[in-house]
Amino acid sequence: MLFWRLGAITFLFRWIFRDPIVDMRFLALGVVVPDVIDLLAATILGAEYARLWGHTLALPTLLAIGILLTTRRGRRRRGWMALVVAWMLHLVVDQMWLHEAVLFWPFFGWDIVIPATGGFWAAAWQRALSDPWRWVLELVGLGYLAWLFAASGLRDRKARERLIATGRLG
Repeated sequence: MLFWRLGAITFLFRWIFRDPIVDMRFLALGVVVPDVIDLLAATILGAEYARLWGHTLALPTLLAIGILLTTRRGRRRRGWMALVVAWMLHLVVDQMWLHEAVLFWPFFGWDIVIPATGGFWAAAWQRALSDPWRWVLELVGLGYLAWLFAASGLRDRKARERLIATGRLG
């Protein structure tokens, strides 16, 4: 559900923080980091469940502490903190409060439930094809991203180059 998460988290970030100079590259990276971490872990472990350590509060919290301890105020810290905020918003969009053992790992024990039945990829395709609501959300996210593309003037090649170079919209 890439477009849903990217669209929803970008909308939430822009609505909550109203930060016109946020580096969108870090924001987009923060949207996908939890899934990339867990996708790799689930593939390696042969787990069906795709919400593992990347969907805990522990990792983004440790990253935020590391960023605050190793950087000074400025553009670099601002970008990295946008990544952390996007990661946290990813946990909200994924409704991780419904999975307390994962969200609050390791406070409920060091083990994360990893049902190893058919593997991650088989379960992912089954979930994608069996739930039409996922496709509706993908279209909503894609619709918002298309609107943002047009509203930010990204039809212009120079605006797209500026976005790639600086991470800023408009």
